[in-house]
Amino acid sequence: MPIASRVRGLHPRHHHSSSCSPLSQLLPGSAEPPPSLKGLYYRRARKVGALDASPTADLKKEVLVNVGGRRYVLPWSTLDEFPLSRLSKLKFCRNQEEIAQLCDDYDEDSQEFFFDRSPSAFGMIVSFLAAGKLALLREMCVLSFQEELTYWGIEEANLEKCCLRKLLKKLEELAELRREEDLQRQREARGPAADPSRWGLFMNWLREVVENPQSGLPGKVFACLSILFVATTAVSLCVSTMPDMRAEDDKVGDF
Repeated sequence: MPIASRVRGLHPRHHHSSSCSPLSQLLPGSAEPPPSLKGLYYRRARKVGALDASPTADLKKEVLVNVGGRRYVLPWSTLDEFPLSRLSKLKFCRNQEEIAQLCDDYDEDSQEFFFDRSPSAFGMIVSFLAAGKLALLREMCVLSFQEELTYWGIEEANLEKCCLRKLLKKLEELAELRREEDLQRQREARGPAADPSRWGLFMNWLREVVENPQSGLPGKVFACLSILFVATTAVSLCVSTMPDMRAEDDKVGDF
C-alpha cells in the first residue's frame, strides 16, 4: 500500500521516519528515571521504548502509531487509563470507517496508524503518558498546543499548575480580544456613517456610555448612578407608604 510513502512525502525532513523515537529523546535528562519514580510511571517508561527498523505491534497489547513521520509503540494498558483519548478509542474500532474517523490513514500490512499532526506536541503527550507530567511546548503557541490536546483527547487539567495558569491567562486575553472585536463590529454596523463633527463625535461617545457600561470608566459611572437613582426612588416610594409617614403628612396638611 502507498500509505507509508505518502506520509514521508508530507514530511520530507524526517529522514528517521522508519525508526521510532526512543523515550530518552522525549524526556529531559537520562533515560533512567530517579529511584523515587520507580512505581507506576516508571513501569510505563520501561514499556514505551525504541523499536527496530521494521517494527510490528501486537494489537492485543500495544498499538503502533506514526505521528508526523515519527513512530511510537504504546501499550494499551497505559492508554486504557485515558478512555476518552483518541488513541484509546482505536482499540474499539471494528472496520475501516471507524478507523478513518480517528486517524488520517491506516496500513493493514504493518498495522500502523498515521496521524498528520505535530510530532513535537505528541512527544510531550508521550512524555505525559510515561512520566505523568504534562507541560506546554515552548516553541509552540499556547492556543495551538491546546488544540493538540483537544485533538488527542487529553484534558487540560492534566497540565502542570504553572502551565495551566499560562493557558488560562491566554484564553482570557483571547476572550477579551474577541469582545473588543464584537463591539467594534457593532459600532460599525450601527446605522449610517457617523458624523465627523465634534458634536457628532460627542453624541457617539455619549450613546456608547449610556448603552454600553463596559465601554470604559464613564460608562461604569453612569451605570452605577442609574442604579443608585432607581434604588433611591424605590426606597422613597416604600417609605411614603408607611403609616407613620402618612400620619405626619396628614398633620402637615391640617396646618
